[in-house]
Order: sequence, then structure tokens, then C-alpha cells
Amino acid sequence: MFRGRFIHTIDAKGRLSIPARFRETLIERHAGRLILTNDLLDKCIVAYTPAGWEELEAKIRKASSMDEGVKAFSRHFFSSAEDCAMDSQGRILLSPRLREYAGLTKEALVAGVANHKIEIWNPALWEQTMAAIDPRAITKRIAELGI
Repeated sequence: MFRGRFIHTIDAKGRLSIPARFRETLIERHAGRLILTNDLLDKCIVAYTPAGWEELEAKIRKASSMDEGVKAFSRHFFSSAEDCAMDSQGRILLSPRLREYAGLTKEALVAGVANHKIEIWNPALWEQTMAAIDPRAITKRIAELGI
């Protein structure tokens, strides 16, 4: 499980240090590998563990390949994906394309958001996005889900 958020520096080569808490899990359970892609709705990078990515692929395979939404999602999401491995210092390389999409330059906010998913944000954009959230709407939706 990935929990918490951390600010880390992006070096001149585009490498980002993965938070130590996340790094341990990634090494032990996923051989230090992630699959990176740009988020469909938010201007951030989404990093999936291999297991999380496989779950997502399995769900898409079950959907109709004739559905326009499924086709559009698959084209966007999967064609933007990049395999990534942590180096010996616990860093990942963020491609220029992904950094540009997320507006990342010198710093990144790394947020754990699920069992198999991490998001990488421009810290200012993260703050804007969090400030725009309506807690009442979230509470209502969570109640509808029975949580």
C-alpha cells in the first residue's frame, strides 16, 4: 500500500528519488519496476506497479473493443505508457514528454493513492487541485459506495 505524500527534487537528468517508504515496497514486491503514463484527467504522471498495470489491462480486455470510449482510453493511456526501473539509488527517470505533460521542472510531489498506484505532481498544481475539491461531494459519493 502506498500512503502519504512527499516532495522530492528532480535532477538535471530528469531523475526523481522515490520516497523510502515506497521504495522498500517496490523493491520487495515489484523488483523496483513501475509503469508510468500521463493521467487522463489530471495533469500528473501516474505510476503503476506491474501488478496494478496487469489488473488494469485485464479490465480493459474484458470491455468491448468496439466501444468508442474503450478504444479512446486504450489509445491514450497505453500508448503513453513507459516501463521504468529504479536505479541503485532509488531514483526513476521521468521522460521529457511526461515531465512536460505534468509541468514538472525542479520539484515533484509524490503521492501514494492506492495499493498499486502512485501519482507524481507539480506541487503547485497539486495544491490547486486539492483546494478545488468539495468535501461534501466526496462525502456523498463515498456514502453512496457504502464506505
